[in-house]
Amino acid sequence: MKKQGSRIAENRRGLFNVAVEDTIEAGIVLSGDEIKSIRANRAQLTGAYVRLMYGGKTGMHVLPQVVVVGMHLADAADPTRTRPLLLHKKEVQYLQEQLGAKGRTAIPTRIYMSHGWAKLQIGIGTGRKSHDKRQLLKERDIDREQRAGLKG
Repeated sequence: MKKQGSRIAENRRGLFNVAVEDTIEAGIVLSGDEIKSIRANRAQLTGAYVRLMYGGKTGMHVLPQVVVVGMHLADAADPTRTRPLLLHKKEVQYLQEQLGAKGRTAIPTRIYMSHGWAKLQIGIGTGRKSHDKRQLLKERDIDREQRAGLKG
């Protein structure tokens, strides 16, 4: 049995391509075979993204539905279907406001289990340019060399 809050999958490529400045925790609407895939650590976030889909009504106000696209669950009947996310109204409005700004994007950063429920962490940030990526790799190499120097 997995311990509470354990990480199932992480979107390392997405974290490299986007400078994440804020995160939001969201529940995921899943079927039985999909939750079994997540509990068996058979989920991938590579290439997945978060999107606002308009057209659904909640009460008197029209709110967009927040969905994750491209998340792959190995044992599911439809492994790459669009899955709705569960967020509070204020969180949806915040996400809508953030994604409305130029250059802002939202990506799923990781899937984890919390008290028996599958959760998705959404990272909000801006895309990195190629020179920023090179700088980040240089900084990582320097840190790795310094840690190796301290050990040896």
